[in-house]
Amino acid sequence: MTQKQTAREDFHAFRQRLLDAGYREKDVTFSAGRATGLGLVCALPFAALLLVVYRLALVHRAHLIDISGVSFYIALVLILALSVFAHELLHGLGWAVSSGRGWKAVRFNVSALMPSCACTVPLRRGQYLLGALLPFCILGGGSALFLAVYPGTFSVVAMLVNFIAAGGDLLIAFHVMREKGALIADHPTAAGYIAFCR
Repeated sequence: MTQKQTAREDFHAFRQRLLDAGYREKDVTFSAGRATGLGLVCALPFAALLLVVYRLALVHRAHLIDISGVSFYIALVLILALSVFAHELLHGLGWAVSSGRGWKAVRFNVSALMPSCACTVPLRRGQYLLGALLPFCILGGGSALFLAVYPGTFSVVAMLVNFIAAGGDLLIAFHVMREKGALIADHPTAAGYIAFCR
């Protein structure tokens, strides 16, 4: 059985238990294109604000590195790879801690060389938000601090990567915040979640 099949079966099992217990379900999922576009809209204000601060207050002491060609792409790929790995690990850590079930509540996947993380159990709103927003808070906040302390080429690129990567998380978090009293379950295959309400 593949990991996707296992995820679907686990999801359908707890979904049926919740429905049998009297919960109603609300599907809040997005197509990949819509999640990417709306996520970008959610992330851009944070990135734009930091770029304005950088331009107005930090550029005079920026550490600009003259890299181009292959060197630039190697640096970019390294920043992306480290950021994506840390991003997914932080999702897992947040859900492992907030669920009270440790790493058993988390599933890591790799699809088309892109890692992802999903929570395998339904969580209360605050518990779910902890895992969903931890990469934004730690990596976004950390890259903003890095930009302030060491402004320059790498800190700007790292900031942009980390905020744009958190766009989809922000999109989902904005929706989850409205789900008062619901249990939130990651959808096993689509971007988004199912809210279970009584």
